[in-house]
This record gives sequence, C-alpha cells and structure tokens, in this order.
Amino acid sequence: MPRKPRKRRLPVTGCKIRQNLNIRKPFFYIFATGEKSITYSGNSMTNRQWNPENIDKVENLTYMPLERNYLKVMFLKTGSAYVCMMLLPLFLLLAEGLDCKWTILVCTESALLTAAVLNLSLLPRSFSNKGFAIREHDITYRSGIIFRSSVTIPFCKIQQVSIGQNPFTRIFGLYTVDIVNGAQFLAGTAIPGLTKEKAEEIKAFIIERTKNEND
Repeated sequence: MPRKPRKRRLPVTGCKIRQNLNIRKPFFYIFATGEKSITYSGNSMTNRQWNPENIDKVENLTYMPLERNYLKVMFLKTGSAYVCMMLLPLFLLLAEGLDCKWTILVCTESALLTAAVLNLSLLPRSFSNKGFAIREHDITYRSGIIFRSSVTIPFCKIQQVSIGQNPFTRIFGLYTVDIVNGAQFLAGTAIPGLTKEKAEEIKAFIIERTKNEND
C-alpha cells in the first residue's frame, strides 16, 4: 500500500517574525531621533527619562499619626523596663564580703535614674515622629529621633499581615499591624498604636492590594 506523502511544514522565516513583532523603527534610529516609544504588536513600551525632582520622596509624604494613648503605652513600657533594671542592683546588698557595695549601688542607681529621666523626656518627640503612609503600591512606616528611619514595603513583596496586642497595649485597647516583608528575608515591620477598627481596615486593605499586585 503506497504511503501518503507527508505535508512539508514551511520553515519559520524572518519575514514571519517581523510581521508578528511589527517593529516600526530600529533602536538606533529612535536613539538618534529621540522618539519616546517602540511598538511591539500594538503594545507601547516606553523608556522615558524621569527627573528626580518630580519623583515623590518618602520625606514629603503625609504621615498618619498614631493614637494618642500610645504615648501612655510608651511611658508605661519604658518606665517598667527601668524599674526592673533598678531593682537588680539591690541584690548586691545580699552579697557578703563585698567592699564598697554601697558605693557601687549608689553609682549604678544614679546612672539608671539619669538614663530613665532622659529617655522618658524624649518619648513625646519620639511619638510625634512615628507615623505611617499608604500609597497606591506600598506602605511606609516612619520612626526614630536621632537616627530616623523610614521603611517602605511594596504590596507585591508582603508575605503575611496580622494584627495583635501585648499586655501594655491591651490596657488601652490598642492594636499593632505586623507585616512580614518577603523581600528582606522575611523581615517584620510593626505599625503600633492603632484602634481595632483602623487596624482591621489597614489589614484588609493590604491583603486586597497584595492580591491585586500579585495577579
């Protein structure tokens, strides 16, 4: 029985590729003439130069402040920490045969008391510098007094978001939004001092934006 002749497939030629790509101008022509885009199959790919002065800087964002009661939380946490540290040197009084233990005790307690007063006096300024800003594609948290820092997390890099409380914030009914950033080896960023309604609203917004960014 004679075999049927196989149909020969036409090789893919450069002309066919050029028809699919629909290149209007070569790149060196665009570079020389200053055209702003190259068109591929009806889609425009632009590569415009941006002026750094026109880019939205993190320092120029409008930050939303934390709840006022969070300042009380900061005082309570800092005061409790220094009280615990000032109680530890009292165990020196139980030591027998230790010379100048009263001198060591007074010097240690004086240093801790000075540090506590200085730290507590800076808390209002530290509280005023804290805040967060939400943009279309990321969220930024600002903190610090002397060494100020601003952490910006793109929504597409967020791995997990949750809300929680600690014993101090539970007293004043405040919550913290914890964000896990997958771009920095699962580094965590916490936005504290929020009401329950605002924390849940921010969590829901981040989850929605993260889903849209990754789609």
